Amino acid sequence: MEPTDTMKPLLATLSDLWPGSAGRVISARSPYGPTTEVANGEGFWVVPHARAPRILIPAGSARAASSALHRYSAAISLSETVQRLVLASALGLGAGRALLPDRVQLDTAELGRLQPGEAGEGSILGYLEGVLGEPVSVSLSIGPARANRKPVLQVFDSKGRSLAFVKVGDTATASSHVSREAENLALLSTKDFSTLELPAVISFGSWRSMAVLVMSALNTVPAARGPRFAGLRERALLELNEAFPYGESPLGQTPLWVGLRTQYLQLTDDSVRRRFGECLDRLVTAFPDQMLRVGAWHGDFTPWNMARRRGRLQLWDWERFDEGVPVGLDQLHYPLNLHLRRAGTTLAAILDGLELGAPGFRTPHRQTRGTHAVLGAYLAAISLRYLLGAQGEGGDAISTKSKLMLEALELVTSQGEKAARVH
Repeated sequence: MEPTDTMKPLLATLSDLWPGSAGRVISARSPYGPTTEVANGEGFWVVPHARAPRILIPAGSARAASSALHRYSAAISLSETVQRLVLASALGLGAGRALLPDRVQLDTAELGRLQPGEAGEGSILGYLEGVLGEPVSVSLSIGPARANRKPVLQVFDSKGRSLAFVKVGDTATASSHVSREAENLALLSTKDFSTLELPAVISFGSWRSMAVLVMSALNTVPAARGPRFAGLRERALLELNEAFPYGESPLGQTPLWVGLRTQYLQLTDDSVRRRFGECLDRLVTAFPDQMLRVGAWHGDFTPWNMARRRGRLQLWDWERFDEGVPVGLDQLHYPLNLHLRRAGTTLAAILDGLELGAPGFRTPHRQTRGTHAVLGAYLAAISLRYLLGAQGEGGDAISTKSKLMLEALELVTSQGEKAARVH
């Protein structure tokens, strides 16, 4: 079966993680598909199918295949939760061949496995067996096309139990993000959280020049939200900020601001760099003495990076974590990104999403100076993230969004000047 455009990145990733192998898609629609066996367990079912793949799950272990679908987040709807539960139950009974039309066969004739504790070549599977000290199987997803896309593997033991999650830095950009997350998790592990539940670092190393972060698995449950989810999110963010207390200071004296002033000089487009610099000037000039609470933020606080379990907020993807930022950035990021996922990314949608986090911000007399300062700081941080990302490898995927975020920053900083005059 000829791979679709959406399958090609997955097959390329498999070739990187199983060097020397050739992945091929086998379809039940093919006359040879149903009778072709998966050799040595080195193969994957494609969920839901090869035309729109979302995840590759191990075909050599019914229990592991079932476990791979027991992944839930606050972004998953009730109907999708039910679908996962039904499919996971069926897969646990060995019904993959009947329910999933496509799978990927790996030619592993020349592949060797590492023995536990060895640090040689072989496949990523062998490397993980060396780290974890036992035979394992994995599922694989790589997410939508974007600058920081990277392979994410879930690791299972011989009984199909989830052992770990793994991020692989297979590009320079992805590798830097994986390394940053390892550093952040190490720092966060020194804090005592009662509301937040974070993954722990099991291992961080390099395999075939790729950064590999192995983390403990957060075992999510189907009821990933619940009626008190909003309150749980707020308590979790309060706990995060209390763990990194910076007191109060004007925006221009925060570590975030110092970083923005330095990092924006990396923008290679003269016009974009000038426009962004003017926004920073307007923002700090409008609120030179406005005192803000300063703490930390997750950096990508969104429903698809969290779940609720036993009264705690499970939170993953910490590569964007930073401290020394005005309190409130995560509270703006959450509704904005949820809205953009539903409405699409346009300038109007960005402004509407910001309104959800800062109601009335477009009417200067309805907002405090502090609210405008935090809103401007958030947009400066997030727009610079996208602008710098658009310059790098895979940046075309976020080029349009980066320009729209800059436009939104220009509008908000102009309104901030008006707000400063009103107050």
